[in-house]
Amino acid sequence: MLAAGPAHAQDFPLTIQLDWKPTAQFAGILVAKDRGFYRQAGLDVTILPTDAEMATVAIVSAGKASIGVTEADVALVGRAHGAPIKAFATMMQATPFCLITLKQSGLATIKSLKGKRIGLHGDGEKSIDVPLRFNGMTRQDVTLIDVPYTLDDLIAGKVDAMQGYSVDEAVRLETHGYPVNIIPFSENGYASYAEVLFARSAFVDRHPEQLLAFLKATRAGWNYAIAHPDETARMIVRRYLPEGSVDEQRRSLAQVIPLLDSETGDRRFGWMRKQTWDQSTAMFNRYQLVDRPVDASELVDYSIIEKLYPSH
Repeated sequence: MLAAGPAHAQDFPLTIQLDWKPTAQFAGILVAKDRGFYRQAGLDVTILPTDAEMATVAIVSAGKASIGVTEADVALVGRAHGAPIKAFATMMQATPFCLITLKQSGLATIKSLKGKRIGLHGDGEKSIDVPLRFNGMTRQDVTLIDVPYTLDDLIAGKVDAMQGYSVDEAVRLETHGYPVNIIPFSENGYASYAEVLFARSAFVDRHPEQLLAFLKATRAGWNYAIAHPDETARMIVRRYLPEGSVDEQRRSLAQVIPLLDSETGDRRFGWMRKQTWDQSTAMFNRYQLVDRPVDASELVDYSIIEKLYPSH
């Protein structure tokens, strides 16, 4: 349990289940907790880092957390499997999913990887078809290699590119002295939100005002993080990630910030577009990236963000 200051007895309790360690990709939430923005909004927020299985949807569905954070495809699959959840906002308006190459390789586009070796993890093997097809290529144009969840094979030259997140693995390589090129999936046909905020359907229906207060306080947290990146990086390591690196968290935050409003371009934190969800579901279904057909209309609830931004 991560805590920052006492809560008032009348504060509404909210437990937030992250899908990763409390790093800079959750800076808005961590800052809002640390600086008391949630408490000022009448919320008693507890932040939980991911469990070993990263079973965020299952945890929220079982009522063990009020709000979960996960990827769009995970939330869609969970709903397709009967999880009683609704997505009510997103933290990132584009996915940080990418391919990473070492800067010295000169490989900076999907097309430049023709004839090259691409390292993929099990969860990214299907997804590679999207950027390949977007660039007029197929699997026959590259060599796909299953790699472990380390960066060693890229550093050692066993693969020419590796699956990763621009806000995580790419940052870690740079921090350790390996300059990289980032090839974003979001710029190569892969339409998907990231770090989607969701809750049980009944919770969304019964507590819209508390969720609205949560989004407002989280937005304030992100605005503070954007204005004070160095302070935010130091705070994350000091209070939430003692084993972490301030430099890495600072660099990670710099990569996260453009993704927060990459669609709207106006710091409209949390905003989601129906057409983007429709593009995502069409992509997931077309390339069979998920284990059964998914439908965003069964998952996404726009009512909270429409209250947050009533003029849009």
